[in-house]
Amino acid sequence: MNVWDYLESLKSRWRLIALVALACILAVAIWTWQSPRTYTASSTLLFDLQQADPVAGGGGAAKASASVLGTQVDIIRSGVVAQRVAEKLGYDKDPDLIQRYRESGEQRIGLREWIGRRLVAPLEVVTTRSTNVLSLNYKSADPEKAAQLATAFAEAYVQTQLQLRIDPARVYSQWFQSQINEARDRLEQAQRRLSGFQQARGLVGAGRFDIEQAQLSELSQQMTTAQAEAAQSRARANTSVGSSSSAQQSAVVQGLDGQIAGKSAELQQLRQSLGPNHPMVVAAQAQITELRNRRSAAVGTVVDAVRTDSAAASAREANLRGLVAAQRERVLRLASAQDEMAVLQRDVDSARAAYDAVTARLNEVRLQSEIPQTNVSVLDRATAPTLPSSPDVALRLLLGIVGGVFVGVMLALFLEWRRPRVRTIDGFERATGLPVLVDLSRGSVHVGFAGKEASA
Repeated sequence: MNVWDYLESLKSRWRLIALVALACILAVAIWTWQSPRTYTASSTLLFDLQQADPVAGGGGAAKASASVLGTQVDIIRSGVVAQRVAEKLGYDKDPDLIQRYRESGEQRIGLREWIGRRLVAPLEVVTTRSTNVLSLNYKSADPEKAAQLATAFAEAYVQTQLQLRIDPARVYSQWFQSQINEARDRLEQAQRRLSGFQQARGLVGAGRFDIEQAQLSELSQQMTTAQAEAAQSRARANTSVGSSSSAQQSAVVQGLDGQIAGKSAELQQLRQSLGPNHPMVVAAQAQITELRNRRSAAVGTVVDAVRTDSAAASAREANLRGLVAAQRERVLRLASAQDEMAVLQRDVDSARAAYDAVTARLNEVRLQSEIPQTNVSVLDRATAPTLPSSPDVALRLLLGIVGGVFVGVMLALFLEWRRPRVRTIDGFERATGLPVLVDLSRGSVHVGFAGKEASA
């Protein structure tokens, strides 16, 4: 038989094929009707991977979306989330589940963990490469229960994610609290060492070294002036009394010199006119002598004043010299202590910087431990599905039709193979080895040869 014979046999046996196909479809329909129905509810989560940290500030760093979402899938399917769902929905207090747990013989694990393992089994988490959205699909025979558990897993995951963010921040907050106490103690110790050193060296007050240097400079200037004045005073004191410039510059001495000069001129005239023994001449000479005595006394007073000024200037110079020496020694001591004080000051600055850094970090982790939300949120809550996701009626009917037709075709071909018939001219010629001269009818008339029916 050739291919055309088989095709003709399928045409002639179409009722058989249709009957087998209908039988398969009926079997699939019965199977579908008897199969338990499963409903799938979906809840979606949105991840904002670029969200800025509200505490640290700044934009979120670019992250590998696939790896981040893959990690979140593992967290969603973790026992922690499942146990939170069991607690939230009160499954850990369900008498039936408690009885099943006791009968399971798995008391080595906790009740919530036992329930969580069974709750997470029907959960399917679907990720996509192009979005930051996760879909949580939960399958159950009860559509309301499927929606409830899908939403519960999404909300429990958000709470778990928040807890995973808050718990480390709280631990760090406690650790930083202990560190801030140590930093405060180190700062206080460094400040006490610096204060004690300043008090011991007389460096109390800001800019003390600069003040001492300014005082040394001022005393040096005063000493220079005092030295000049003392030199001038000594020069005046060493000059002869009569030619002393200080005495010549005295108004009293100058007045007496004027009077002596006037009396001397008057005495000269009296001598010329009256003679040397005239009483008026004698009186004039007595006046001149008195004036000269008064002048000598005035010159002595001026000289004593000059000597006193010279002694005072010398004493002031010596005093300033001593003050300058003492101030210079003090400045030198301060200069030698300046380096040690700088080391202590650096210790104080370092301790203060460490204290400020720990305080700032403590405040930051405290805020992080109180953040009410994370970068993930429930985008869509699940609703109870109206149609079951399993069994797939359309797919099963399609498979029933295709399978029924296929089985019918195979059965028709098998029957044709077991009992073949000649249905075409080529088949007749192949079966008999004789050529066909004429085909009078392809319906009611059989082609015959040598009184035999043309059948194989």
